[in-house]
Amino acid sequence: MRKTLLLIGAVVFASCCFGEMVQHRGIWLHPEQFKTRELADEWIGRVAAARLNAIYPLVWCKGGTGWYRSDLCPMGEGVPEGFDPLGYLIEAAHARHIDVHAWFVNGHYGEAKPGFVFSRHPDWELQGGGRGADSTWYDLGKPEVRDFERDVMLGCLKDYNLDGIHFDYIRYSGQVVCRCGHCQNEFSEKYGFAPRPKGEDTFPVLLAVGSNPLGKPTTAKVLATFDSGVPAITINQMGRGEAVLINWGAAMATCPAVDGFVRQMLARFGAGAKNTYQLNTTETAAKYRPEVQRAAHDWLAGMGSGTKIIDETSLQKIPADGTVVLVGQYLMGEETARWLEGFVGGGGHCLFIDGPVFAIKHDSLKRVVGLQQQARYFHGSTVIQPAPDQDVIKPGPPLDVEKERQRMAKWVEYRTWTVTELVRSVYRGAKKIKPGAQVSAAVFYKKASADGVCQDWYGWLREGCIDYVLPMAYTEDNEELAKAFAEWKAADPKMDRIIPGFSIYSRAGKGAVTRDIKLVDSQMAMGASNGARGNLFFCLRYLNDDLIGFLAGGRFAGAAKPYYPAKTAYDN
Repeated sequence: MRKTLLLIGAVVFASCCFGEMVQHRGIWLHPEQFKTRELADEWIGRVAAARLNAIYPLVWCKGGTGWYRSDLCPMGEGVPEGFDPLGYLIEAAHARHIDVHAWFVNGHYGEAKPGFVFSRHPDWELQGGGRGADSTWYDLGKPEVRDFERDVMLGCLKDYNLDGIHFDYIRYSGQVVCRCGHCQNEFSEKYGFAPRPKGEDTFPVLLAVGSNPLGKPTTAKVLATFDSGVPAITINQMGRGEAVLINWGAAMATCPAVDGFVRQMLARFGAGAKNTYQLNTTETAAKYRPEVQRAAHDWLAGMGSGTKIIDETSLQKIPADGTVVLVGQYLMGEETARWLEGFVGGGGHCLFIDGPVFAIKHDSLKRVVGLQQQARYFHGSTVIQPAPDQDVIKPGPPLDVEKERQRMAKWVEYRTWTVTELVRSVYRGAKKIKPGAQVSAAVFYKKASADGVCQDWYGWLREGCIDYVLPMAYTEDNEELAKAFAEWKAADPKMDRIIPGFSIYSRAGKGAVTRDIKLVDSQMAMGASNGARGNLFFCLRYLNDDLIGFLAGGRFAGAAKPYYPAKTAYDN
């Protein structure tokens, strides 16, 4: 403890002994905190009370909606007539010596279709972006989309007295292949691969997947395998019923071959809107995002087998010959597992999407799925190949695996380039308009995760087309956070251009609460001991009185100017 305090003291001393203390003390906030004058005054008062010195207000999202005046977007709902939310917020913040960085959501559309932008430009939507809450994304491969987003951001910077502009969701939903003519043709011209056909509704297929798989089949019949030999799709007959396992997170990414198989299984089960239920156990709901369940619900509804999302307290409503869909049900109680065993044995049907990896400890669940244990988690491209000794999945044309792997690698390179092109163009334009303005981005905190969504922020730092990045290190696991710091410092040893983003909330049941102050304190201490020049908090709605008192009376007791890095190569 003494060593940590000495390190923190050294950082503070180095920042302030030759002048005013310099430390980035930022926080993200949403329009709900500044869409009226009264709200802006209230929340800026809380920011100032905590001695924060930089705010990142969300000003553009939800299908192109803005919370500032612009000819390129409509004003958000709930804004009083004639009121300019961003303009007033800047005035109120600057009066308290708080910098303002306008926050834009770039890749994710964030709105049910069509919304403002896609109603005018339906061809700007990414084809194959995902499902449900993640289903609508801008196609940043199209130059006109990148130009539009650049103009939105630079127009805001030009018209307002901002200290910076801030990217978010500056990525795709994954390494998905866009089927539009422009992207296919541009990719073909750049890399020499023939444009990819739209059909591709058969196996084998090469997919970029994330999987929490089960392994070691006992009674399950393997219908398809991954490259590793681990089962990719299985079916298990038990009593008068059946259980099918799709052994990866198939609910969140489009694939015609997978969709065709799911339709086949739902028809085999006799699943329809009246007898199909989607089980989300209370244990799983408490720990994992609800967006996955909504995405699966929308996916199944599109196939004509709409589900009713229930928890285990409603299992008795399910008819004996009905169908239960379990998406990412990593956790469940033993009683629920026993119910599933009796349900399937009596003639019911289960469709598992992604392995119930932590619940597989229950013997009754092992008997339901016909697999014995958890296999190794993986994320990346893999061939899903029909097994030779089964007749459920009809194999399609053979796949040139090596050629498809080359295509996928170049596709990821191409999509990564399209994202970086937007970052470059905004950065160059911003420095021409206002050389002192900072351009930053919220990014995935693990490099492997960022690479998986075509977000090359390590490359942006090397190139100098971004001033700094804010890795969203929202984990509550300090061992994971320590690994992240080690990874960041390998790229930026002095932590000059990496400012950590920490969460100040924790999930609690179906909601969220302000995070335990001891955890917040420990993560701030870790940042200081690793040479971080401050941090950003997510997000303002969880800045309660206790946390304000802790910050103002401790780590942020003295005033400080926000830290910003030196100029990049692009600025010279």
